[in-house]
Amino acid sequence: MSTQPRTTERNEPNPVDVTYDLDATSTRDVRHGVREVLGRYRGLTVDDAVLVTDELVSNAHRHGDTPRACRLGITHQGRYLRIEVDDASPRQPRRRTPDGSGGRGLMLIDRLSSAWGVQNYADHKTVWVELALNREGSSGHAPHLATARDWHCED
Repeated sequence: MSTQPRTTERNEPNPVDVTYDLDATSTRDVRHGVREVLGRYRGLTVDDAVLVTDELVSNAHRHGDTPRACRLGITHQGRYLRIEVDDASPRQPRRRTPDGSGGRGLMLIDRLSSAWGVQNYADHKTVWVELALNREGSSGHAPHLATARDWHCED
């Protein structure tokens, strides 16, 4: 793991930017890192961030190629956690109909995130997710999962 300052899209310094080499760091250690980055937050905010990070990291291990890395940073003046996972596979994430073997990961990411996407580069791709840190009205019963958005899957 390395911690280094980095600038955001608005050239604002990130107070926290942590990078993990996913080929040398356990998923458990990355989950712990999410909790450390979100030290002042509690409840659903942290649980959602850990779940989304775990899904992204697991997908990189299952479907991606080395080298693999994960970056965590607070962006937009402290309002969002940005999670970025790199891998060298050209295969793109795809939504599929959930079944006994999986297919729920991108659905969860879509429901829990404020935004997510894929940035392609010549030698790797980055799957990124932004999670709002200032959600209000949370009852502790996952209200953000209560209604599903339109969902189109590939079979």
